[in-house]
Amino acid sequence: MRYLLSLLLLTFFQSYAATLEVVDQHQKPVHNAVIEYHPAGKTSTPLSQEPAIMDQIKKRFVPELLVIRQGRWVNFPNSDNIRHHVYSFSKAKPFELKLYSGRPKAPVEFEHSGVVILGCNIHDSMVGYIYVAQSEFWVKTNEKGQALINPTPNSQITIWHAHQNKGAEFQHIVILNSLENPQENFYRFKIEVTAPKPRDSFRDQYSDGIQRR
Repeated sequence: MRYLLSLLLLTFFQSYAATLEVVDQHQKPVHNAVIEYHPAGKTSTPLSQEPAIMDQIKKRFVPELLVIRQGRWVNFPNSDNIRHHVYSFSKAKPFELKLYSGRPKAPVEFEHSGVVILGCNIHDSMVGYIYVAQSEFWVKTNEKGQALINPTPNSQITIWHAHQNKGAEFQHIVILNSLENPQENFYRFKIEVTAPKPRDSFRDQYSDGIQRR
């Protein structure tokens, strides 16, 4: 009887598995969009106490996009043989790690959800992103702009991409069942994006506060 009940519950939860496709204004797939959601039948696990890593290699943030859960700590090692000065203006986490090499003395805690845009005060071409998720359940879209999710019915989905026209800190908050649904268990969301232009100044482009709806 217990086995049958478990099987029925598994079938019920799997029935909500769906593919979400993110496309741009030209109907082309959007790669590396972050989709945050709350799955059916799952509860959150304890927050990891191990700091995440945002490295600096060849004057680039590695990874360029880091997704973490709210409350996680992040280490910012500098693997280059030159010094960097890491900082952010973002409302979710304004902070500064003054000119250093090697590893900073302590990791940085990201207490608030949102998008944190990183820059280097010495090298303006360096830009990185930390997406701080409220939920531990998130995925990034693949080369086809698609990701498999397992949401609850009528659940709220948060969709974000670094190059969206609304600004790099804007998060689209939508109800899954309100999206275009061309076939069963398949949803589509359109997001307007612009290819990034060469940057003369991080400060000029990314000093605005967070935008959210």
